[in-house]
Amino acid sequence: MSVIDELRREGEVFQAYELAKERLRNKPDQDLVKHDLGRVLTDLLQKNCYLAQADQFFEYLNEFYALEVSKRNSVIHENIMWQVGKFIKELTRAEAPSEVFDRLYDIIADVDLPSGTSLFTFITSSVLETKELNDSYIRILLKLRVRHLPKNHFEAINEGGEKKPSLGELLLLTIAKNLTNRENPDESDVQILLEELSFVGENYTNIPYIDYYRAKAYHAIGDKKKAEEAILAYLKKRSKEYLAWELFSDISEDKERKVQALCKTVICHTRPGQLLRSQTKLFYILVKEKEFGVAKALYNTITEIKKELRKNISDEWQSFSNDTWFKNVKKQLDLSNYCYNRSKEIVAYVFKDWKSHNGIIYGLNLAKDLAEFVVADDVHGAYKYFGDKNIRVGDFVSLKLQRVANHEGVKYKALYVEKSEKRPKRTVYKVVEDEIREENERCYVGSVPINYSFAESKGYKLGDVVRVKAVKLPSSRFKENVKWKVLSLYKKEAK
Repeated sequence: MSVIDELRREGEVFQAYELAKERLRNKPDQDLVKHDLGRVLTDLLQKNCYLAQADQFFEYLNEFYALEVSKRNSVIHENIMWQVGKFIKELTRAEAPSEVFDRLYDIIADVDLPSGTSLFTFITSSVLETKELNDSYIRILLKLRVRHLPKNHFEAINEGGEKKPSLGELLLLTIAKNLTNRENPDESDVQILLEELSFVGENYTNIPYIDYYRAKAYHAIGDKKKAEEAILAYLKKRSKEYLAWELFSDISEDKERKVQALCKTVICHTRPGQLLRSQTKLFYILVKEKEFGVAKALYNTITEIKKELRKNISDEWQSFSNDTWFKNVKKQLDLSNYCYNRSKEIVAYVFKDWKSHNGIIYGLNLAKDLAEFVVADDVHGAYKYFGDKNIRVGDFVSLKLQRVANHEGVKYKALYVEKSEKRPKRTVYKVVEDEIREENERCYVGSVPINYSFAESKGYKLGDVVRVKAVKLPSSRFKENVKWKVLSLYKKEAK
């Protein structure tokens, strides 16, 4: 054991420090002497990794890097960075001023860390924790990159049944938000983000928003074509996400498509207040378009939400209610219905490449504003139709559907619906012309069971030949007899 190592072991760190410096003065190019001083500096950093000793910490850290210890001696370099990580933790705990973090990050900006190690995880997680205390943290995260985290740090965390994002996801999300929310981000930084998004998207399927931030990144550097490609890919997976529709509006250069996307945004289901930004954007466009009826309805909605959330209502905003156009609007329009109908075209555009399914509307749940449809025995569901007066029970519809599997089973989400002339499958829709007959105490027309009391109330009796249109109702999860709903029952008039 060297004299310096013995002094370190005995706790005589400062004596070891002075001796190592003296030997370095005599032999400035000898690697062994540099290594001895490097180990002593590690001890001194450990003793000074507190905010109160920050100046001393920086002095020792700069002294180490001035030594230019060979990278082949990775243990010394790694031990130094462990002390840096502890220092970052202490600075965060003490809520150190931003300039202290800036100073530290300037020193370590070019340091390379070993990929996939606990040291890499320790440093990246420590830097991530400082994001509320300074702005320069992003330089370090961009330099380190997300891909170098160990694979297990991309696995979703489940704590007591509650899913939480992994470190890898938090890291990627933090970088993405920081860069894409800037007014003029550096293009080279955005390219790094795009590379990391692609890497994570290709290697970890459990992180859903890759295409969303890819769209934001391309939009931030003005590449509209790639931005639209990315947001379309995202919407095809997560069509109910209001932020994605709002981003589509921002990306689009077509004025009508901008409005359509905003209309789709404001009918997305989310928490109160989340849609205020999109609603306000849409309001100003509608006023410019002189769509005053819907603009007034939207103004009232926005004002109500602001009052509920106790948000400030500016004098400028209040002044709209005194405008002539506002006072001249007497009829209250259904805002949701307007936005639903105006957004249909852009929804059709997003899902234009998807296969259409022919179905039929078998019920309207007015209380829940749901139109219930069936395509096949095992393909059925309901969608929000926003009080559309053009939809009626018995209408044929063409649907773009997304199959969703979860712990409750398989469900079908209607992404786009339009009325159609094409009949659904005969297994779910029948048109039967036959006489009314009784069998096993039930009445039928052909193979379709009917309510005889209803037929009697229309003036029909057993033996009459009638035409029936009927839809087969979806079976529940419990076994039950096949049920048919009669849509119409009438006697064909003789020519």
